[in-house]
Amino acid sequence: MLFSAPPRRLRAELLDLDQAPYEEVRESLRDVRRVNRYLSGYRVLLRHVGAFLRDHTASRPFSILDLATGSADQPVAVARMARQWGVPVRITAIDINRKMLRMAREDTRRYPEIDLVQCDIRSLPFRENGFDLTINSLSLHHFPYEQAVDIIRSSYYHGRRGFIVNDLHRSRVAYAAIFILTRLFTQNRLTRFDAPVSVMNAFTPAEMTEMARKAGVVRFEVHRHFPYRIALVGRK
Repeated sequence: MLFSAPPRRLRAELLDLDQAPYEEVRESLRDVRRVNRYLSGYRVLLRHVGAFLRDHTASRPFSILDLATGSADQPVAVARMARQWGVPVRITAIDINRKMLRMAREDTRRYPEIDLVQCDIRSLPFRENGFDLTINSLSLHHFPYEQAVDIIRSSYYHGRRGFIVNDLHRSRVAYAAIFILTRLFTQNRLTRFDAPVSVMNAFTPAEMTEMARKAGVVRFEVHRHFPYRIALVGRK
């Protein structure tokens, strides 16, 4: 029972409600960055992005569309790795939330390869196969099941070579662990509420597989990563 996945009951997170002042939002997003740094959020994404970058032989920059970028910490991590590898990249990072994009603009000033665009993940103004790769990190769990399927379908549609969804794995153990960690390491009320809710909003590997099939993705793999992370990788 302890290691079985609890039922998914989608609850709104405080950051999604967009009612908190900017400084409190900024502090919470910095907590998210710490979680990504120490609990594999960046490692999982970079491992799978790296597989696509290694195959890039064209002289033009490798183009990436980052869906629901938040503070843009994930594209910054990708840009850093690409610089280290000597692979030119062009990243278009989108988000609908102005507070998120305000922080993202502040934190991407040293990364001219990242362009920020305000738009809705559910209604993208880009053409089919307009990017080499589409990525979506830690946002799919914010959406109802059918909308999550649509986002996977859109990710597949816009990525010429494929897409990566990097997200949490719903689990009682993960919920208990993040509940305790947020009480020990932050006083931010948004983080303390949202982090455990995020875990319970997340999907399981079996659900990811089912959603990818419903989205019409032909070639894909679902990878489990420690601790309680999932990567859905689709290829064309």
